Amino acid sequence: RMKVLAARSKLSRSNVWITPDYSEQVSKTRSQLLPLMYEARSQGHTAFLLYDKLVVDGIKKTLVELLAEAAEKMEPEEEVEKEFTELVPVDDPESDPLSEDPDDQVEEVYVDPEVQDKEYEEY
Repeated sequence: RMKVLAARSKLSRSNVWITPDYSEQVSKTRSQLLPLMYEARSQGHTAFLLYDKLVVDGIKKTLVELLAEAAEKMEPEEEVEKEFTELVPVDDPESDPLSEDPDDQVEEVYVDPEVQDKEYEEY
């Protein structure tokens, strides 16, 4: 079997081809990894399938590892979104950031008189 698969490159210019026959589980895994491989290639990475693993820039990942990484990336975003919606209610009129009175929008800043005098002395 290995000799036949190794010699398949000699058939490259013919109408005959030889491909390995994978189990049903491996075939399903490979079909789920294909879109990820195409996405990695479109981003400029070197990507190919090796049995039931995706190899991107020399790093082998299984489908389970890739799904776990995707789940980890999604969790922090959902937590931040939940915290934000809990802190600022949408229907609360008091949470309006702009007041109707323009004087309320001016921020008061404390300036040390000694520092202020020194700035004027320099000019």
